Amino acid sequence: MVDLPSDYTHIHQFARDLIAFMHEPRSVQITGGIHVNDAFIYDAWSKLPSEWTAWWESLSNPQDAQKDLINSLRKEPEARQHDLQGRPDSLSQWLNCIRNLSLDREQFVLPEGIPHVEVPEILASRMVTKKLAEVKAGARYINHVCKTNNITRVVDIGSGQGYLSLTLAAACNLKVLAIDGSAKQIAGSKAAAEQAGLTEGDQITHLTRFVTGTDELATEVSTWAEGEKCLLTGLHACGSLSEHMIRLSTTTPCISHIAVVGCCYNHITPFSASNPTGFPISTFMRSHNLNLSTSALITGCQAPTNWIHNPNSIFGRKHFYRAVLEKLLFDKNLVADGARPVWGIRNGDLRSFHTYTSRALSSLNLIIGKDISEQEVTGYEKAYAGRSAETAILWTLSVLLCRVVESVIVLDRVFYLEEQGMEEVGVLPVFEYRESPRNLMVVGKKGAEL
Repeated sequence: MVDLPSDYTHIHQFARDLIAFMHEPRSVQITGGIHVNDAFIYDAWSKLPSEWTAWWESLSNPQDAQKDLINSLRKEPEARQHDLQGRPDSLSQWLNCIRNLSLDREQFVLPEGIPHVEVPEILASRMVTKKLAEVKAGARYINHVCKTNNITRVVDIGSGQGYLSLTLAAACNLKVLAIDGSAKQIAGSKAAAEQAGLTEGDQITHLTRFVTGTDELATEVSTWAEGEKCLLTGLHACGSLSEHMIRLSTTTPCISHIAVVGCCYNHITPFSASNPTGFPISTFMRSHNLNLSTSALITGCQAPTNWIHNPNSIFGRKHFYRAVLEKLLFDKNLVADGARPVWGIRNGDLRSFHTYTSRALSSLNLIIGKDISEQEVTGYEKAYAGRSAETAILWTLSVLLCRVVESVIVLDRVFYLEEQGMEEVGVLPVFEYRESPRNLMVVGKKGAEL
């Protein structure tokens, strides 16, 4: 049930190639091995293939290179018509490899014969367009699975304001246990449930819990289920919450099916001696020594093909100024090694490098004229004046592996469920990617022996 790229027929070979690619020095470099902020400290540009950098330097506008890199992620055949002419073959081959190692994101659409779910107006009126589309698509799939498998109960973890939970209860005639760690979110969901005419403790039950383990919660879920089988779901379960849910589905007898969409991969906690349940969670990925840095996990949260091009954006200037100032601070040994201070930069601070530096130094309790001279600020600005294209392209490279990283994370969860005996484990792009780029839903069901 995992729709592999066309070059692959075996999921484990696909996974091995994914891991090998992510462990290549170039992939490690651009996903945090050398942070864009440290580009001038460690001369990140020189560590890229010289024919790539020479070609990028030959372009009249670095934004052309950025647009070309982002467009390279698109899998539609017509996208290749927009590839820049003169691109080095080795770069094109590398970009093609990225496409071939990314799970498909085109939305999975259920057949028209399967009923759509109408979100109650009292709920729909509270949602933005993106959220409403997610709830409609998620509820339709969940309702279909429940009706097909005679499931009458759903456990929604990370339920928030209750949009999905209350829709399933009100429109699909399912009993729902809505679980969230925020008492404020639960209170909002309860109020909406009352307005929708739902009965607490019958059609909808709310539970305030931080989901960090499985034992206590598994007991509470089983008590609520009253011997009936349940589907466990969560739309955009943040960070390691998705992993906790996946474990819960395998250890709680009443949970027969799972359908979970993850997000916020930067909040995933890695495996270690002190965190034996951390990422990766599958035996397969651990046996292949999968290792993704925090920066790589952040990459998995990006969706550059959804970005709106703005030729007047000051975003690139921010990265350039930061890299120059980081180099100045490094040379003067003014910031502890490995420190990543938050400088509270405002758009107005980007008027000039001097204004930016003054603002940043104040956040570090440093002063121009005392800790750093005016001449040093001016000198570093002049020394790196012609290299802003480097940080612009390096930043784009840093997010280019977004779909590869997310594919690794999702496959780790698929393998874990399979290793625990789940059947029909798969990945469904349940949302429209242009609206909801975190659209990969991991699904599965328990076999009779479980």
